[in-house]
Amino acid sequence: MIYQDLWINGKLVKKGIRDCASRYNVIYEYCKTIKVNSVLDIGANMSYFGLRLIEDFGCYVMAFEFDHFNIRLDHVKANDTNKLMLLNRKLTIPDLKILRDCCKFDLVLAMSVIHHLPGDTGEWINIIRSLAKYTIMEFALEDSNRIYIRKNYKIPDDSTILGYGKSHLKKDFNRPIILLK
Repeated sequence: MIYQDLWINGKLVKKGIRDCASRYNVIYEYCKTIKVNSVLDIGANMSYFGLRLIEDFGCYVMAFEFDHFNIRLDHVKANDTNKLMLLNRKLTIPDLKILRDCCKFDLVLAMSVIHHLPGDTGEWINIIRSLAKYTIMEFALEDSNRIYIRKNYKIPDDSTILGYGKSHLKKDFNRPIILLK
């Protein structure tokens, strides 16, 4: 089964392992309060969030995904949009520094991806948040064993919790969706 819901041209066509609609609603409610022209989606998977943001806000999305890329690219192509660029790359901190120096985004999304990143989580968070005015991240917690092997894995003290997404790993467990400015 696929991880994210499949969204094509304004409709849910197939449910994934993770509930996406309620998580998107958290993002959507915040985005209604800001101007969103450009979005960077790190670990975009099936680009569910980017596709929905394009439909609702008319923004442009640069999305990165490396796993099963051709399946994901075919899915993006099935949507009637020319506002989403899906790139086949496993991002590194040097990559993000280049993006920071070349591009500025209104919003960065890192939904349930931080616990997969190697090295110092604090360093990843700092560089990710430097890419945009606003950053929305979803954090795995005790529902994932990965958090115990990551250096400096913690939610930043200056974050604001926007809402929660249900974990797919642990029943009745919610992952915080946070905002960094």
